[in-house]
Amino acid sequence: MKLSRFIKVIPSTIVAIMWVTSIPTHASTIYSWTDENGVVHFTDQPQTPDATAYPLSVTEVSGNIEQTADTIDTQTTDLTVVEEPAKTITTVSLVSPMHEQTIRNNEGIINIHAVTNSKLNNQTQAQLVVDGVVKGEPQTELTWTLDNIDRGSHQLQIQLVKGGKVIASSDSITVYLHRATVKANKPIPAQPR
Repeated sequence: MKLSRFIKVIPSTIVAIMWVTSIPTHASTIYSWTDENGVVHFTDQPQTPDATAYPLSVTEVSGNIEQTADTIDTQTTDLTVVEEPAKTITTVSLVSPMHEQTIRNNEGIINIHAVTNSKLNNQTQAQLVVDGVVKGEPQTELTWTLDNIDRGSHQLQIQLVKGGKVIASSDSITVYLHRATVKANKPIPAQPR
């Protein structure tokens, strides 16, 4: 049967794939030629003297599927998959005071509390940073009390340190400390009459 009358405009590579997959298993050569309209044709018999021959290599499958499956099973080696536990990202957050909170305290006291998902010990400790300067030594507690802080705005941040390296930092927050000033009222001296 001539396939050339059914295939006129399909690109040659698609035609070749279709042809190769549809030919009988006994065919070992296909032929290709281009007609006067530029259409490439493929057949199992040469249609023109200038047709190009393409030899095919046909691979026969011997044996049955059960034997092949058994062979694959006996050749397969056992693989052990070791899954590593997901690494937890260490985090720390300030709980109080809140960002942009106004604190009214005449003694200049600010109480700070933080939380972390990491256990604090002698290797992993927390330190407080006030206005960009570390305040005190690293510690294993997540509470601080600052005394006699000047009124105004202050930046607070908590850092987790391990072996001297910062491994996590909280967001930096701003707090506003209001302190009332007490002016000494001098008694007005008594004026003679």
